[in-house]
Amino acid sequence: MTGKIIKFWSDVVEVKFDRVDLPSLNHILTLHNNTTFLLVKRLVNETTIRAIIIYLSSEIKINDVVTNTKRSFVVSVGKNSKNNIYSFEGKPLLTNRNANSPLYVEVDSTINKSRFFDVQAEVIQTGIKVIDFFIPIVKGFKLGIFGGAGVGKTVLMKEIIFNVNKDKKSISNIFIGSGERSREAIELFNELESSNLMKNSSMYISKMNESPGARMSIVPIGITAAEYLRDYEKEDVLLFIDNIYRFVQAENEVSASLGKKPSVGGYQSTLDSDVASVQERLFKNQNGAITSFQTIFLPMDDLSDPSAVAVFNHLDGKLVLSREQSSKNIFPAFDPLASSSNSVNEKIIGKKHFNAIIEAKKILAKYKELEDVILILGFDELDKESKIIVKKALQLENFFSQNFFMTEHFTKEKGVFVSLEDTVDSVIRIINGEYINQSPEIFSYVGSNLNIPTDAELGLNKKE
Repeated sequence: MTGKIIKFWSDVVEVKFDRVDLPSLNHILTLHNNTTFLLVKRLVNETTIRAIIIYLSSEIKINDVVTNTKRSFVVSVGKNSKNNIYSFEGKPLLTNRNANSPLYVEVDSTINKSRFFDVQAEVIQTGIKVIDFFIPIVKGFKLGIFGGAGVGKTVLMKEIIFNVNKDKKSISNIFIGSGERSREAIELFNELESSNLMKNSSMYISKMNESPGARMSIVPIGITAAEYLRDYEKEDVLLFIDNIYRFVQAENEVSASLGKKPSVGGYQSTLDSDVASVQERLFKNQNGAITSFQTIFLPMDDLSDPSAVAVFNHLDGKLVLSREQSSKNIFPAFDPLASSSNSVNEKIIGKKHFNAIIEAKKILAKYKELEDVILILGFDELDKESKIIVKKALQLENFFSQNFFMTEHFTKEKGVFVSLEDTVDSVIRIINGEYINQSPEIFSYVGSNLNIPTDAELGLNKKE
């Protein structure tokens, strides 16, 4: 049951056991009266293992006695685990909050590979125009929110949490914070608490100042809790991960500490399998659905970064936040041409919505092509058809800006929830040129434009 430390460096500890007591991979070791935690990551030989430090309470010394717990992380799961925040240890951070003791299971013990392919896809409305229009969310969907630093990934995720729960009262929320600021976790908790949503929510947090082992482990811990709610409690779950890139980064740090050679872009050689081990557990089956929203940090705003590519391969939708859009004061800073979704299907969203997306993207793509021409020659040198395209594109860009409930205390502007039907109808009116003689500015931060008088109603239609 016990071993002794024979060597340590960086975040790695080498421990020697008797042959019969050799721990298994991913089991927890403890020392310092169960206050320091190690995670077994490599079996060196029949008596020696290498473990990474998860949490260090005191200095480690050669010959320190290490205890084999013969288990992996334990996770607080089920209905009684809601309304609290948990660390990698599984301990609730808010004591005396849960009336009944939660159930604990080992991490990854809930893995279920049974998927369910439903012909009738159920669309979940977020009330956020760019998402509902360009990237319709269906149950069991995996949405990645890609963006560099400071473009609004976390704010957008918070708004999704708030809006979807407003529309879906009986849904459960799991939030996983991997390697992000403690301030953001506190803000989210306060917002969930004040909105009375915390009672249906559980938060699993590993802050950016914690060890890579903790930041790496918190993601499968949170997913285990989500799987339990889906498969044992038969609940639909909204899973929010902020930030999946930090999970990849932590895995990379652990890989480097263990002496593994890096691969493309300096990432670990196991990058694809590390990401797959998380993503392939998030789906819909006969018990319920895990619908996940994941933020992905883009180093240097590079969508071709290996970490982004590895995650994107598993997603159903890619929502890209653009620094160019944010510089125009358009929030959310959504890039419709870089974003995509496999739910843009006529059978899922209907012909009207599908055709509107195609036409809107055509207009925006044409405008993108004309930007350089406008920059060199000026708008007045464009032909009539191109001028109409540019006007419509600018109106669409401004229309998709939106005030958020989560930013009311910053912007002093009231947040809006826009129904999918209103969004689609509003876009169609812009595409049809019903506002072509009006300034694009009238669409900035409006809800829908159905209350804005058209050119015909204002008598602005010009004769040819």
